[in-house]
Amino acid sequence: MDTFDQDPFGQVEAGQIAAPMPPAGGNRTRKLVLGGLIALAVIAIAAVAFATMNAGRSNDGAESPEAAMQKLFDGLSGEDLIGAVDAFLPSEADPVVNYTGAIGTELKRLDILTEGVDPQAVSGINMEFTDLQFRTEPIADGFVRVYVTDGDYFVDIDQAELPLGDVILDNLPADARAEFDQDLPAEAGSMAGEDFYMVAVEEDGGWYLSLWYTMMDAIFTETGYGTPAFGSGITPVGAESPEAAVRASFEELLSLDLEGLIGMLPPTEMRAVYDYMPLVMDDYNETVGAFGSFVTIELIDLGTSVSDAEFDAKRVKVESFDIEFSSFFLEIDGSLVFDGECFEIEINDQAGNLSGFGAEIPDRINSCDPELADALGGGFSGGLTQPDMPDFVGDIGAANIGFLAVEEDGRWYVSPTESMGDVMLQGLKIWDAETLQQYIEWIIEVGAGSADLSF
Repeated sequence: MDTFDQDPFGQVEAGQIAAPMPPAGGNRTRKLVLGGLIALAVIAIAAVAFATMNAGRSNDGAESPEAAMQKLFDGLSGEDLIGAVDAFLPSEADPVVNYTGAIGTELKRLDILTEGVDPQAVSGINMEFTDLQFRTEPIADGFVRVYVTDGDYFVDIDQAELPLGDVILDNLPADARAEFDQDLPAEAGSMAGEDFYMVAVEEDGGWYLSLWYTMMDAIFTETGYGTPAFGSGITPVGAESPEAAVRASFEELLSLDLEGLIGMLPPTEMRAVYDYMPLVMDDYNETVGAFGSFVTIELIDLGTSVSDAEFDAKRVKVESFDIEFSSFFLEIDGSLVFDGECFEIEINDQAGNLSGFGAEIPDRINSCDPELADALGGGFSGGLTQPDMPDFVGDIGAANIGFLAVEEDGRWYVSPTESMGDVMLQGLKIWDAETLQQYIEWIIEVGAGSADLSF
């Protein structure tokens, strides 16, 4: 795809996101530092309290596909996150809004972001999109591609005004902080001649933009699969309980049953996946799915616990599992077991098909085996001594992390969006400012040591 001649986000393909380029003449370190900080500024735009976000949302659709696209750019032009989010399908936007708001609260608690993040007037970023013109291309009834054919953009970033907290600013090297305090040049240009588009979807009499339908349309059009029969896709299955939904998802995944796995996703949130995936199902079953005839993987037992999560979801935490596998082709069988503390894998390779080129495959490996820890003591860096790492494994174990199940029409489904958001949220909740600082110092120390390595 083509890119803007003077793209304010760098040379980026349509649909991608990148940080603005720093002034010419900077070195690689400078670009990485500034790029990372600008990326955090993008997080700051989204990181607002859930109540604040939803208090200003209308969830009203636009009167036309073009008006939906204009609504998005109007929100961006006013640095108004709420206005921009309202341009998208509620079924796609709501899970993201829920968790970016909650994650934003944790980022402010950890002083990664300042307390003054305003979702309707983001400081430090000035974007203007003017004189926009659009053209539309029907896909099917209620589905339209909306292209931006002309218009002007202006982007000005005042780094000193970005809502970044002291934990970021205080850990910048002196030279990087000096660079950060300098102004970035504003970028301006024309959007004419670009092929940027989004898919607009009609729902309940209004038009909304859709990230999922845009991505699926671009992928399936580019690969030649074409357009599906919307609304006639895979049939949702779900389960009677949250834990049953997670177990069924594991079983479908291990059996490589793609259609069954999709049937365990929320049909409203993932409706684009339900619509488009039948187009590739035959090819999948003939290739990846055929692998199941050579390898059998079976879930013998799955121990779970269920707790309440944010926004009426249920968190299903995997406490233990027992998986058995076999392959007549390789003449092996074995098991993978997790008892809540340790992983253990057993492999029966009597024919020796896995032990070639001098490699010896042990019959049993246990992650809690002291001998294994001693064997890995030097790491894969050839005995390189690394600084003491914070207790990452312990921190992850302490976090209340699981799969989030949501209820829809009396059935339970596993939500990828809410599960990923909850993992990030629960991971942040176990940290305090002191622990976060320890991780930052460790990363800096390891990075400095790696820079001294010669290969």
